[in-house]
Amino acid sequence: MNAEEARILMRELESSGNCSHPIRLSGEMVNLATGEVGSRSLRISCKDRRRVVCPSCSYTYQTDAWILVSSGLVGGKGTPDEVGSHPRLFVTLTAPSFGAVHTIRAGGECVVRASTPKTGSNQRSCAHGRVLLCRVRHAEDSPELGRPLCAECFDYEGAILWNAHASRLWNKTIQSIRRSLAEAGGLRQKRLKSEAQVHYLKVAELQRRGLVHFHVLVRADGPDNVGDAAPTWLTTELLQQVMTKSIRLSSVVSFDGVEYRWGQLLDVQDLGATAQDANTVASYLAKYVTKTADGSKDLARQFKSRRQIQMLVDDPHARRLALTSWTMNLRPEFRALRLREHAHTFGFTGQLITKSRNFSTTFKALRSTRADYMAAQNVLDPVEGSFRYEGRGYDNPKATQLAELFFAMHRDLRAESAEARRNTATIKPEPS
Repeated sequence: MNAEEARILMRELESSGNCSHPIRLSGEMVNLATGEVGSRSLRISCKDRRRVVCPSCSYTYQTDAWILVSSGLVGGKGTPDEVGSHPRLFVTLTAPSFGAVHTIRAGGECVVRASTPKTGSNQRSCAHGRVLLCRVRHAEDSPELGRPLCAECFDYEGAILWNAHASRLWNKTIQSIRRSLAEAGGLRQKRLKSEAQVHYLKVAELQRRGLVHFHVLVRADGPDNVGDAAPTWLTTELLQQVMTKSIRLSSVVSFDGVEYRWGQLLDVQDLGATAQDANTVASYLAKYVTKTADGSKDLARQFKSRRQIQMLVDDPHARRLALTSWTMNLRPEFRALRLREHAHTFGFTGQLITKSRNFSTTFKALRSTRADYMAAQNVLDPVEGSFRYEGRGYDNPKATQLAELFFAMHRDLRAESAEARRNTATIKPEPS
């Protein structure tokens, strides 16, 4: 590569923000200084949220998600700072069990107690003759984690249908929470908005066993403005009690009469009483929005055929979940669930991050602000309607690797600068 080719490549990488798979466009641009109109090719970032697909674009998406969470907890980006003193809960909702799986328990061992009768060998076995005990201390990256001890005992169809109904179950739950709060305040549900508002942000995560669970932030505000304090009767303790009760009692019934509820594991934390600050919670939640179902490229996009699932997905448990979702869609009673389109998410059809309207700012507002800032730096303005799609990627085959390398370097440098600023802020000058 000569110097000129290197300069062209560097300009391409810079203009696309070190995107791994930029979109190529061509059209007409107006020079704002001279008024001259000319044809030009552009590469713009793909804006894919998944880290395994594009590290650079997913980092931007994760940053925006971090802002959505943190501004809803302590204010900023149009959300009043007063929300930081309102009742705020951090809730984790889990899925029920559909079969024993390998895991890491509190003691470090993977111990599963079976409910089947003992066999003559003093070890508990399932109907398929497999021992349902595991005392191995699995490593955090062990491929066994999440896999069933007996694949034949695991209810794959039940797991897929749970994922498909999880978003509906949450909608029922938040309705129940608002109804119960109104009753606690001696109000009808329609009158609750005249005294208080309940806002939330929800992030979905697919566990290693392939079942979705939700991390939810819930905040109580005043009736008119989110910065107004909630009424005195709506305390954090009351909100905790109502949340716990509503989660335990909420259920949704599918068209075939099966009832779905939350799992037994439930965690409800008062953010005003814990050591976790908004940055920690925001970072914890934002990391999930850039994941695929299993963290790999295999489940990054919709499948186009059953054979594609069989060829691409290496993990046997994930492959069977995806195949089950694909196959169930062939049955008329399940077609409305769109399980084939969501085989890569094991039947989960919801969004990975959702929120009530006034919890915090929006992705759209953040992107608009970023676009306005970038537009002010440009000397060329696109002619509306003149651009057309030409393809994806770079001309140079080494460009993708370089883009990801440069992004990693820039990310590490930003992290080092941020750490240096924090250290400087904590150093107090000695008294003179």
